[in-house]
Amino acid sequence: MKERIVELLVHIMSGIQMKSTLADIDVGELKEKGYTVTEISEALSWLYSHVQVTNGVINLPGSLRGTTRIFHEAEKAVFTIESQGYLIQLRELGLLDDRDLELVIERAMQTGYERLSVDEVREIVAALLLGKGGSASLSWLNTREHVH
Repeated sequence: MKERIVELLVHIMSGIQMKSTLADIDVGELKEKGYTVTEISEALSWLYSHVQVTNGVINLPGSLRGTTRIFHEAEKAVFTIESQGYLIQLRELGLLDDRDLELVIERAMQTGYERLSVDEVREIVAALLLGKGGSASLSWLNTREHVH
């Protein structure tokens, strides 16, 4: 389930980049895409606890422009091209800051796998993002409960 929250965060943040406000997110559309109320609530709670708004503009601590992370040859051997792109996307969306990105890469390198897919990287990211201290974890909600 945590991986679906990360997937949902990517979807929401991509929408925010185009619309630039959380209020513009259509929860009904997310439900139509197959996300549960619990997943949507947890993703929005995570965003509200990590998002900074300045003059109506959404800023995440990880969204630094102008820096580029180059993968080392050893890292390229562990990550597929798609999973490298996925990590770059998470960084550009502001869901991972520089430190988080390095932690994901470090954990992935320690797994011993030769080629990590996007799904496998998403598992590592979910453990990092949703396991952080201070994040709003709502996994105790059942599907009939809502966060308003």
